[in-house]
Amino acid sequence: MNKLFFASAALVLAASTQAATVKQAGIMSDYLFRGISQTNHDIGVYVKATNTNKNAYSSIRFININASEEAEGVPVEMDVNFGYNMQFDDFNIDLEVITYNYLVDTRSDETEFKIGTSLNNVLDINLYRGIKRNTWYPELVLEKYLSNRLYLDASAGVWLKDDVDDIGITGHVELGRDFPELYGIDIYVGASAISDSTPFGGEYDQDEEDINYLFGLRKNF
Repeated sequence: MNKLFFASAALVLAASTQAATVKQAGIMSDYLFRGISQTNHDIGVYVKATNTNKNAYSSIRFININASEEAEGVPVEMDVNFGYNMQFDDFNIDLEVITYNYLVDTRSDETEFKIGTSLNNVLDINLYRGIKRNTWYPELVLEKYLSNRLYLDASAGVWLKDDVDDIGITGHVELGRDFPELYGIDIYVGASAISDSTPFGGEYDQDEEDINYLFGLRKNF
């Protein structure tokens, strides 16, 4: 884990010397990942750095997660991604590798491959493949700027797992506004829903839908 941590951080920092870098910090009332809370419905705090160099991009993010008292390590998730958005005359193909690294021994790391495309710079169509957990996650993402500095982010997806009959249909929506008069802070509210809060439990588990609401602040540096 330490080797991966330092290698990933070094690669992202090296890329930042030749690319445009955006740093961001934020706090949210709940860290929800595709409809599932990662903080046991508690506050999530993160820092993130994103680098872009023409069609290539990379980022690294640290965010707190929930962990049991018996867990060893630091209850932090480190996400590292690298991608390349190939541009053609009338369409694009976005290829990305994402690693989810947990600095605590009760969570298993994961690697995802993504292929996606954009329609009219508003709607993204993505397909994620989880390598270690054998998952699929097709997703639609809508990002739209509204009047009065408002913006809308919405997504819908489906959790799927090889050889498991269960699925989890997810939906997420955020409405936010940036406030230049408040040092450029973004304030947003949102809602997230999933049809089955244990989408990998198999056909005999009890399927329970879950709906959560969130509030958050973030700022670019």
